[in-house]
Amino acid sequence: MKKSLLALAAALPLVFTAGPAAATEFGYDEAERQQELLGVWFGIRERNAQRGDRDAQFDVGMAHYTARGTEQDAAAAAEWFARAAEQGHARAHYFLGYLHATGRGVPVDAEKSGEHYRRAAELGDMDAQYHLGRDLLADESADPAEAAEWIERAAGQGLASAQYHWGYLLETGRGVERSVDDAVEWYVLAAEQGNDQAQRGLGRLHMAGRGVNRDRIQAWVWYSLGDDAEHVERLESRMSEAELAAARESLAEQRTAMRTEAAVR
Repeated sequence: MKKSLLALAAALPLVFTAGPAAATEFGYDEAERQQELLGVWFGIRERNAQRGDRDAQFDVGMAHYTARGTEQDAAAAAEWFARAAEQGHARAHYFLGYLHATGRGVPVDAEKSGEHYRRAAELGDMDAQYHLGRDLLADESADPAEAAEWIERAAGQGLASAQYHWGYLLETGRGVERSVDDAVEWYVLAAEQGNDQAQRGLGRLHMAGRGVNRDRIQAWVWYSLGDDAEHVERLESRMSEAELAAARESLAEQRTAMRTEAAVR
């Protein structure tokens, strides 16, 4: 077994750096070799999982869920997620929430789904925090302030969709004290990550001069990034050639800045 692992480790540079041509030259197909390597990885993680390593238990669950190194098996995925969740693995709770909501590998159970989502959120999973916040907002009997708190937590961890939603709550004052100025800051954070709702929101605020100075050029930039052709067309009908030239230059600069930020994120 040790020799086999050493051989696979030696092959890794060839598979991942030399490319398909080199793989063929050495007598194996790249895709097949990668599957073989994933199979070895799965075997190692499964042994660690059986010893009680919660991260390995989650990895094995994900492997079964995505057919990574083993066959796809939603029921097996749920079993391994449950074992990891018992040890306080936040992401395992999140996926159990999803599986119980959709009935994949386990019976549909809305109550269990909600329990797992909430536990994942309490353990710090940002996707679960956002999911819980949205669910509470949709529940007329729930406290909108609690919903806003969970969305704020997810936003604070950098989840773009939550950043937009938290900004929207700040703009509208739902479940939180209204502050358009603060909303703009969160829209910018989400927009710079590529969230099109936040980009269109910034376009709207720049058009209206709410929380920012009224600025057709910046409105055009953000509407363009948000693929809002209707508002872009309306703005262009009112803009001079000089304004359009400035707007296109600003758009190019913004796109470059976003690509640079994404590369280091």
